[in-house]
Amino acid sequence: MRVVKTTITTLLQKDFVRFCIVGGVGFIVNALLLKLFVDYGHLRVYIAQAVAAEIALFLNFLFHHNWTYKHKTENKTIKQLIIQFHLASWAAIFGSALVVAVLVNKFKLSLILSLAISSVIALFWNFFWSKYIIWRNNDTNGSGE
Repeated sequence: MRVVKTTITTLLQKDFVRFCIVGGVGFIVNALLLKLFVDYGHLRVYIAQAVAAEIALFLNFLFHHNWTYKHKTENKTIKQLIIQFHLASWAAIFGSALVVAVLVNKFKLSLILSLAISSVIALFWNFFWSKYIIWRNNDTNGSGE
């Protein structure tokens, strides 16, 4: 049991694992909002996805700032970080909205499957920008990967 606890603790100290956990929470929020906006708000898929993604993105920023990259936040203000995070992520938001709309409307895939596909594509883009551009070189205690 101690080995499992040590392994989990070690993994949770890794930026990519934390990033994926936060992304998983963001995916759930995005999926729920997307479904609500399309089914009950009667929004077009690309608009519903853009709005749902923006809300999930803001929540992801809060989690990244306070957990994933907490050890890397001392050299920038929260305003600088949130602006940089949003600017870097907007390409992923619009790309995701486009991918979801195409997969749903042209290929007749479900909303959630389409969102999952677009999220996997965006994962690597977002991780690169978050770790190496936005929160880069701010590691003051060497605890990052």
